[in-house]
Amino acid sequence: MGWWWVSLLLVLAPWLPGVHPCLLCFGPPMQWTRLCHDITRTSLKGPQQQHCLEALAEASVPLAPVTVGSSQRETLREIIMDALHFLEKQKEIKPFEVSLQEAINIIWVKLSQLEEAPACIPPCGYQPAARIFQCATCRLVDCQFPLDCPVQDVWVHEDEAITLHCDVPFAVPPDLPITWMFAKDIRTQDLALFEELQESLGEPPSLTLQDPTLGTIACRLGSPSETLARKYFYLNVSGRSVEAEQGLQAQFRAVLRWPHSRTPLQPTVSLELGLALGFMGLVLLLVASWWCFWKPPEPPRPL
Repeated sequence: MGWWWVSLLLVLAPWLPGVHPCLLCFGPPMQWTRLCHDITRTSLKGPQQQHCLEALAEASVPLAPVTVGSSQRETLREIIMDALHFLEKQKEIKPFEVSLQEAINIIWVKLSQLEEAPACIPPCGYQPAARIFQCATCRLVDCQFPLDCPVQDVWVHEDEAITLHCDVPFAVPPDLPITWMFAKDIRTQDLALFEELQESLGEPPSLTLQDPTLGTIACRLGSPSETLARKYFYLNVSGRSVEAEQGLQAQFRAVLRWPHSRTPLQPTVSLELGLALGFMGLVLLLVASWWCFWKPPEPPRPL
């Protein structure tokens, strides 16, 4: 690798992704040229100057895979700049190669003391805490997940209440606005088809439905301009629950005195049943009397 490659790398590094040794992320290329000039005390195009630049580039390569949490980017910059200042102080004391290796070792020791950024948690959502700074690209990188979570199927009976939760497995700021929406009769993630149901702030991030209806329930975590995630629940609504049906059947058996039922009738139920049967008998008697009185004469039979 010749000195011309190092010079080209230093010039093109800020614009070409994937060729950034970590040392080059902080400061313009001219800064490294001045640093080597101060260390070697030679001309900018001299062999010692180019050897210094080449040594810096090679020493930076092992740092390329380093990543830190976005909140620690400034700390990483301070670590790099402290190492460069160490190089300047050692220029009159030790050979450049020795000082450079010591500076790199200092960087690794300080990097080991940093906390790791939280991992991205699939399958969805914008996760600010998991954003990282990549030395390989000198850029901040977010989790590559969509805001829209997959639709979850929820099975429910029409006579039972259900509670849906708009929670996510990653950390979110407190007092985050939560908006609930509904698209009737369809399974969809098209926001244009939803109508807003309810909006709340912070806890609890849940919605309770007393009379569930077939369709898709959606919740938006965050404001429309700063959404962290959108969750979708498709409500598969069926008839009454088994418990409700058994309760109705038990009441029918009690009223009709089926032999399968051994539950004695309460006095109030017996009285109501007697009144009902008496009323039905009176109605039938009145109908029969009306029919006999108003019965039209039969037409004459043909001879």
